[in-house]
Amino acid sequence: MTALIMLVFSLASLFMFPLMAQPLSLGLAIMISTLLMCSLASMMLSSWYGYILFLIYVGGLLVMFAYVAALSPNTLFGSGSPLLFFSALLVPLSLILYLYPLKDFSLMTVLSDYSGFMYLKSYGSELISPDSMSILIGLGTILLLNLIVVVKICYYQHASLRPFNEV
Repeated sequence: MTALIMLVFSLASLFMFPLMAQPLSLGLAIMISTLLMCSLASMMLSSWYGYILFLIYVGGLLVMFAYVAALSPNTLFGSGSPLLFFSALLVPLSLILYLYPLKDFSLMTVLSDYSGFMYLKSYGSELISPDSMSILIGLGTILLLNLIVVVKICYYQHASLRPFNEV
């Protein structure tokens, strides 16, 4: 049940990315989404994998935030529309995921109890097994949405480091 709640929060924060226009709020939303996805991976796969994944994402987030903050103009925070969207999205997502449980959550508990599959944990091949594919797709979706939002924020004509017109 805890994994389901974290998955709902993570999906709601993923859908909130395109609504962010300021790098500071976007960085906070990405950090929250990363924390939720890494803790979900830590619960489902292994705590070491979740910890290393979090460190990699935070390192990449720091580099990305430094570039975006240097290139974007100073804009004010908007109204509470992303927060309203986030709260309006939580109820339908939680109902959908509660009524239609994912395949991973039931199978990962069975696989962890069954000793015949313990070799998967020892060699690290559980990370790419078909049972943990939704976690990997979620992490890939975070990276894709990060790319789209950074391109949207650093639009060429509106960035603070645009080329000068020489006369």
